[in-house]
Amino acid sequence: MDKTPREKTHSTITHSQLRHPNILPFLGVYHETSEAPPIVILPFCDDGSLQYLLYDELLMEVDKFNEIVIGITRGVQYLHSRSPPTIHGDLHPGNVLLNKDGNPYLCDFGLSRIRHEVTRTHTVLREGGKIRFLAPELSSGSGEEEGFHTTRESDIFGLAMTFFNVWTGKQPFSEIANEQKVQSNLIKGRRPERPESTVDLSDDVNISFWNLLEDMWVQEP
Repeated sequence: MDKTPREKTHSTITHSQLRHPNILPFLGVYHETSEAPPIVILPFCDDGSLQYLLYDELLMEVDKFNEIVIGITRGVQYLHSRSPPTIHGDLHPGNVLLNKDGNPYLCDFGLSRIRHEVTRTHTVLREGGKIRFLAPELSSGSGEEEGFHTTRESDIFGLAMTFFNVWTGKQPFSEIANEQKVQSNLIKGRRPERPESTVDLSDDVNISFWNLLEDMWVQEP
């Protein structure tokens, strides 16, 4: 997604302030010219993105599942516990990177905002696939003229959909190819069906995890 110079600068400032084991470390910036936006210097993550890991729709081992879910949760908790809270605004598997040890890092704070700031609907909706991870209040289109607020609650929705993807190996609504139909389902309050095949957790843990997802992706948090 192309960002304006102002958005790139804001993203850089936001990222430079973050220090956490599950936030991709900020190493510095390089200014090619005084007019050009800064080039952000970040570590290389050997294992690529979580989206890449999930590409083949294979169920992962329990230990890796636990490490990824716990690590992402800790990263989001850190962001939301800052004063004022930092809202990532674009949580999905493509914005989670993995190092060679499998440690997950949240990255790409291009849509992150300090809680009271406003972003725009069209900046999110242009990228295919992301609509499946976007809170319904952000994808309804009602905010295109007036703008909308990304919130901790909208981050938690994206977190729930990301967890569903990790748990099942499949994207939310993977049976629906049309992104507009997915968007319509989300706005109407529909959510992914409880899956038959998941990471090999105990029955009790699977039930608890499903109940957690249902609490996280409620229509009106």
